[in-house]
Amino acid sequence: MGVRISDIELGRYRIGNIRYRMSCGPLPTGESCTDGYPYYMAMSHSLADGRCQLAARPCEQRPKSEIRNPKCVARYLISPIRYLVIPLLAIALATSGCDAIFGSKDDGTTDEVFDEGRIDPTLVDEVGYVPLNPFYSLSTLGGFDAPTDVYVGYDELIYVADRQGLHVLDLAGRPQAYLGDLGWPNGDTQPLRDIQAIIQDRLLQLYVAARRDTVIDGRTWDLPVVYRISGLTSGTPTLEDIIWHPFDDKSRSSNQFRNPREFGESGFSDEDAAFTGVAVLASNQVYVTRSGPLNVRDDGLPTIVAPFNGVLVFTTEGVNNTFISTLSPNQASLLSAIYPSAVATFIGPPQRTSPDQTEDFFIAQAPPNESLRYNVLSVRVVETTNGIEYRVDTERLGASTNPENGDGFLYGDFRFEQPAGLAVAADETGYLFVVDAAKDSLLIFTRNGVEGVAAPPGAGSLRPVKVSFGGAGAGPGKR
Repeated sequence: MGVRISDIELGRYRIGNIRYRMSCGPLPTGESCTDGYPYYMAMSHSLADGRCQLAARPCEQRPKSEIRNPKCVARYLISPIRYLVIPLLAIALATSGCDAIFGSKDDGTTDEVFDEGRIDPTLVDEVGYVPLNPFYSLSTLGGFDAPTDVYVGYDELIYVADRQGLHVLDLAGRPQAYLGDLGWPNGDTQPLRDIQAIIQDRLLQLYVAARRDTVIDGRTWDLPVVYRISGLTSGTPTLEDIIWHPFDDKSRSSNQFRNPREFGESGFSDEDAAFTGVAVLASNQVYVTRSGPLNVRDDGLPTIVAPFNGVLVFTTEGVNNTFISTLSPNQASLLSAIYPSAVATFIGPPQRTSPDQTEDFFIAQAPPNESLRYNVLSVRVVETTNGIEYRVDTERLGASTNPENGDGFLYGDFRFEQPAGLAVAADETGYLFVVDAAKDSLLIFTRNGVEGVAAPPGAGSLRPVKVSFGGAGAGPGKR
C-alpha cells in the first residue's frame, strides 16, 4: 500500500461518517475545518527534532492558529477508506518529517527571509512582513538611479521616479514604459527631471511634480512645475498641461508678481520654491503643496506675495482657484503648512461609482533643522454658509489623549522627524501610511489616528497592533 500525493491533494475523503483534515500548518485561506469535517488530522512541528507529529483532534478544540513551522506547510485531505495508510503515514511523518513525504521548498532566499525576519512562528498575535521576490530592481534602462517616489496607479501599474525620469512597471516588477523627456507637440522638449511626486487622477491621467526651465527676458529660470500627462501606458504620452510656479499662482495679486523674480529683502527668488506633493479629489481637482524659504520679510511682516509654504487648489484644467491661507506658513500649530513635503486625500479608484466626496486631507511638514510637535496634520474641510472652512480634526487629535486607545498616535508628541511621503488606503480600513526619511521608517495608522492595524482574530486585546517598521533593519543590506 502506498499514498499517491496527487490523490491526497485533490480528493475529499472520510473514514466512515467522520471526516478528517490533515493540516501541517494553517488551513487554506477561506476554508474551515468545521464545514463537514468535525475532526482533523493535525501535524504539529516538533522544535526539538524538526519532525512532524500526527494527531486527530476535534474541530471545536482547534486553536486559533495551527502554525508551527512555515517550512512545513502542506495542507491536504486524506482517507484511509481508499488507502488505509494513516498508521503508516503517521510513522513516516514521525520518523522523517514533512519534507521527506511532501518534498522540500528550502532554498537560500527562503532561509534568509525567515532568519532575518526574527519572527517566532509559534506566536499567534504577531504581525510581520517578508520581502517580495524578486525585488523591483529592473527598469527599461537597466536599473534605477536614486529613486525619489513610487506610486501604485489605479491602472494596477507601478510608477517609479528617479534621476533618469519616470519608469512604469507591472505588478510583477517587469518594465512596461519609460518617459525621459516631455514637451509640446510643436517642440520645447525638455528632460523630465527632479521629480518630487507622482499621482494619478480618476481619469487615469498622471500628475508629476518636477522642475522645468523657461527663458524670460534673456534669463533662464529653473522653476517648479506640475505636469499633467495622458497616454503614457498606451505608448502615446501626451503633455496635457503644465502648472507653473509662479505664473499659475492666482494668489499673487497682480501680473507683476506672477513672473519669477528676486526678492531683495530676503535674498531669495522664485527658484527657491518647490512643488512637493499632489493629491486628487473626487472632482479631479488637485491639492498641490508648495515649499520654500520665502514666508515672511526680514522685518517679520508678511511678504508682498503669497508665502512659498502652503497648499494650492487647482481645477482639472489647471486653474488655481484657492490658496489655503488658513494654514500658517511659519508658525507651527494644528493648522499649519511649514515646509510641506506631501499631501494625501481619501479618494479611491475610478471603478467606484460612489467615490468619497470628502475634501479632507493630510499634510506632512518637514522643515529643515527644526523639530515640530506635530509633523503630520489631518485637516477637515467643511462647507458652511460663509464658505469653505479648514478645521482641526478633533477626532484624530482626541484619540491621542487616551492611552488606552493604543500604543502610539498620529498626534503623538514628536512622533515624526522628516515625513516625506503619505498614502491613504482607499478601502474600508482607511489606513494612513507615512514614510519618515530621517527615521528610514514606514509608519502605519488606523482611520482614527492610532498607530497600528486592527488586531488579528483571536488576539488577547482589541488595541491596534503596531506594525510600523524600518530604522537600521536586520538584513544584510541594513543601513
